[in-house]
Amino acid sequence: MAHAPEEEVVFDDGEAAAQRRSPLMVVRGLVDWVVAALFFAVVSFAALPMGANRDWAWAPIAGMVGVLAVVAAAGVGARRGFEVSEAERKPLIALVACFALFVLFGLFQMSTLAPSSGSAWFYEAAARLLGSAHAPVPALAVDVSRNTLLKCLTFGAIFLAARAICRDRDRARLLLLFFIAGAILVMAYAILMQVTVHSCYVGSYLKKVDAYDPATGRCVMSGTFVSSNSFGSYCGMGMVAAMALVFAGRRRKGDMPYGYDEDDRESIASSLTGFRVVMLAACLLLLGGLLFSASRAGLGATFASAAVLAALMLRGRWRARPDLVRIFIVVSALVAVIVLAIAGNTIVNKALYASDGADRIKIWLASLQAIRMSPWLGWGLGSFADVYGIVQPMSMPVANDLAHSTPLETMVEVGVPMALVGFAIVLIPYGISLYGAVVRRRAHRYLPAAAFAVATVPILHSMVDFSLQMPAIGFVVSAVLGMGWAQAFGRRERSRGDFTPWD
Repeated sequence: MAHAPEEEVVFDDGEAAAQRRSPLMVVRGLVDWVVAALFFAVVSFAALPMGANRDWAWAPIAGMVGVLAVVAAAGVGARRGFEVSEAERKPLIALVACFALFVLFGLFQMSTLAPSSGSAWFYEAAARLLGSAHAPVPALAVDVSRNTLLKCLTFGAIFLAARAICRDRDRARLLLLFFIAGAILVMAYAILMQVTVHSCYVGSYLKKVDAYDPATGRCVMSGTFVSSNSFGSYCGMGMVAAMALVFAGRRRKGDMPYGYDEDDRESIASSLTGFRVVMLAACLLLLGGLLFSASRAGLGATFASAAVLAALMLRGRWRARPDLVRIFIVVSALVAVIVLAIAGNTIVNKALYASDGADRIKIWLASLQAIRMSPWLGWGLGSFADVYGIVQPMSMPVANDLAHSTPLETMVEVGVPMALVGFAIVLIPYGISLYGAVVRRRAHRYLPAAAFAVATVPILHSMVDFSLQMPAIGFVVSAVLGMGWAQAFGRRERSRGDFTPWD
């Protein structure tokens, strides 16, 4: 496989260095960093207000993202970040075309110009019963479709802004640090709720519905999320992000041509810097949150993602550093033992006695029935709850608004052909991040590898659940994939006269 071109090295002479540190350039650089930090904070801390899964939470966040995206498009915080290299032109055109087609189709579903679909009968029945009704359109709930479409537009804005801002490796690294900080705050809140109300509340919201033990009065830990499975997925994402920074090389003093480097000759003891020790502690803390969430799919997705990240980062070093490989194997074995000791019994009991497995199969079968009823135009973005009431099994009288499988739910809402386009919107930057992790030099690959690994957790988990549909998780995935895209292609790390806080 051909290697991506690496960054153009810029060696500043004395005059350029003086210009770089001129007051005007310092102020401009500081403003750029403030805008980047604000953007990262909005995305990374979106999980604090109940996973941003309420209108009062995600709507203001979408507004802030829109403002910051416009600011970035004006060149503040992302100077020259919207330039497109020759290598990324074709995949970027394909991605933009898929996204535009998906958005237009969402609008088409709410339009009376759409041909008659499976929903037409229900609009006609509503007109007979109520005396009047909305003209038949594919979407069963037009207002919900508008909200879902707005979330999709927010995801797109986050991706483009992150791609522009994270062109610089220092800012890409800062995004990971912000996200890890957000995950630690969510974990801290989870611990607080565990010791005060036994995790049965999120704020003032009582969630004694799922995984509630009436004998002890305790609920499964879920942090700021109502769903413990989404919380587990979020902790897994944070753990993998911290793990990627453990693999990152140490920053060297002086103007290194490639910013970060890893010296294969350094000893294990000398490589355990203070920063890496902190990241290891963050890994263990977030692993604890993942275990206490009792999310079986979240645990499996996280371990698969961690294994892929380790393989990417250790590629080419198995022979050069056999001592490192041995230590990695020992640490992995110890972590596996700890996981089995702490959470093995809980996870096994949940697998044996919980009824959610059988219930999910029934929901999936009902979803397939809804797909067969309208396979081409779907039932409208965000309309799963309404169509589920039509195909709901008699053995499950409780209302349900999620398919517990994001691919299935997408096909229900937009039909099979457009669902494939929706999958491409995620898989194109996902594949680009993997490409960057494979072809980039060892010192640089941890950023696209981190993007790929962090996104892997909710993508795998959402095959059998809905974590990727939580706005807070979707925001982070959009941002890290934008960062992975930016770092997958060889770019100049800094332009002349740039500024960083440590200059």
